[in-house]
Amino acid sequence: MRKKTTALAIALLLGIVCTVNPLRASQADTIKSIADIARLAEASFQKNTKNENPHDIRQFYHEQVQKFVDIFITRQKSHFAKMLGLAKYYFPIYEKIFRQRNVPDDIKYLSIVESSLNPHAVSRSGATGPWQFMPATSKYFDLKINEWVDERKDPELSCNAAATYLLESYDMYNDWLVAIASYNCGRGRVKYAINKAGGSMDFWSISPYLPAETRNYVPAFIATVYVMENHMEHGIFPKQADIALQTDAIPVNRKISLKDVARALEMDADQLGILNPSFKKQVINASKEHPKTLILPSCDRQAYSTLYEILNGTNSNVQMAYSKAFTSPEAKKEGVFVSYKVQQGDTLRSIAKKFNGTEDAICIVNKISRLEKLRPGMILKISST
Repeated sequence: MRKKTTALAIALLLGIVCTVNPLRASQADTIKSIADIARLAEASFQKNTKNENPHDIRQFYHEQVQKFVDIFITRQKSHFAKMLGLAKYYFPIYEKIFRQRNVPDDIKYLSIVESSLNPHAVSRSGATGPWQFMPATSKYFDLKINEWVDERKDPELSCNAAATYLLESYDMYNDWLVAIASYNCGRGRVKYAINKAGGSMDFWSISPYLPAETRNYVPAFIATVYVMENHMEHGIFPKQADIALQTDAIPVNRKISLKDVARALEMDADQLGILNPSFKKQVINASKEHPKTLILPSCDRQAYSTLYEILNGTNSNVQMAYSKAFTSPEAKKEGVFVSYKVQQGDTLRSIAKKFNGTEDAICIVNKISRLEKLRPGMILKISST
């Protein structure tokens, strides 16, 4: 259930004008009365609110939010520019999950407060991942942590776990801000604060009885929502993130190294690691009984078709396909690959045999289909490592 908020409070949150430390002081001369403020606030609020979500929370405002807004739009512009860039990749993942589970869309911004959208973030207490789960809490939400994987770092799995926690808390308190407070300090501390506040379940009423970190955590979250939604008005623009925005999910049912996949697709292994942060050793330890998902940048479908055969086919030797050494007197070395000029009569089979390799490896590296006819003069890249 939404909190009832005055038009002036909405105006303050949306940065239209306020009597103390205004965000848009230049508009003050054009606004003659509180009634004008109310009308302008309501129009802006209707424009910015996602009406399809019955739990939108951006209208919550308190004077404690103002100090964080001031800091964010002055001293942390570069930080929010980076967040805007990273959000282009991470937020579509979170938005889909929250939409499916009926969680307020704005809660995606909580991941900025938690981890600055860094899947490898680790707190002083050991909380890890974009949604910062402790090991004990991870077990409750079935996030696996072992020698090979830490699913707290997986954006989709950890977001689903966060959604579960927040929905459970909202069912307890019927207040999203209190639910968010519990995400920071735990439900035991929230229960204590509610009791001290005489049973009130309003965040601002229980705030004095919460830990200092939590008293700042929720206002910082609200301020983050504001800045991310109104960044252009404060001269903050997205910084391009070094991450592929268009990706595909490929099922994997056997053990394979991310470095081998990166070499096969001629991409930076570090970039592939960014898309697959939960695999500890840069190795997907998958099996038919326990398949895993590999996230790859979208590219030529023929290349993915061949890659899929190598990753999941019954007749392909993955280690040979990606890691076998190749040598040839006709080849000219170029880094980890050698270049080979196709001769009259060459076939994939004959070239693979000549280099002691596999047809699948040649197809993956050169993004060609096994059915494609080789033409004399074509230059093929073949792994030399």
